Amino acid sequence: MKNDKLKKILDETSKNATHIVSSPETIEKMKAMRLPIKERFITYEEYFENLVIQKRKNAVSLLGQLPLLDNTIANSVISAIYEEIRASFALEILTSTIFNSIVLLEYAMRVRVYNERLIKTPNSDWERVEQLKMKGLINQLIKMKIITSKDGQLLNDFNDNFRNPYLHINIHKMIKGIYANDVRKVDIKTKKMEVKNKVDVSKHPQLWFLAKKFYDRTYVLNVLKFCISWTNKLLVKMENNDSSGR
Repeated sequence: MKNDKLKKILDETSKNATHIVSSPETIEKMKAMRLPIKERFITYEEYFENLVIQKRKNAVSLLGQLPLLDNTIANSVISAIYEEIRASFALEILTSTIFNSIVLLEYAMRVRVYNERLIKTPNSDWERVEQLKMKGLINQLIKMKIITSKDGQLLNDFNDNFRNPYLHINIHKMIKGIYANDVRKVDIKTKKMEVKNKVDVSKHPQLWFLAKKFYDRTYVLNVLKFCISWTNKLLVKMENNDSSGR
């Protein structure tokens, strides 16, 4: 067969590979070359069953690493966000875990600022606190002497260097400095395969999704610990902070 050599190279290259990246155009060319490339529809039932099998492997060990929310925090929104964090972390849906961790921290800051305002002004509006961005909330917490200037700097660093790039999906900035080894590249024209190491992933958009996965795995525990720890610090023993239902 004319393309037996290419098929053999592709088989060897794809063996034990975690991901295979190709353009739609290349896929069509390989189909035209009569290479055994198949497409099939995966039913929703099959997809879900495979997902459960795959995610079950690490779920319990991951949950054992999740920091706990202090049980004196009586706020329905905080509890709901934390439950979403717990579910997504157990299922290794790390983007959702990180997003919700950031949301948890920011909402905890709003609750603490609002409760402090209520002490002096019982008719304070929640809407005014909701208009504050994270830097504004940090400044308010410093002004109210709830946190120190040093704490404020720590929170501002998190906001500038992690929260903003992540929430705005500045992926190129996020993955800068990530390199990949054992990247196997097949040229279907020459029927040759080459292995590359120390590949600067930021220069290859087709690999950004892999770098994002690595980035998430690298930072997720630190983000969880940071955000949940600060939520506990800000709201611990504030049993009545949810009397309005917020």
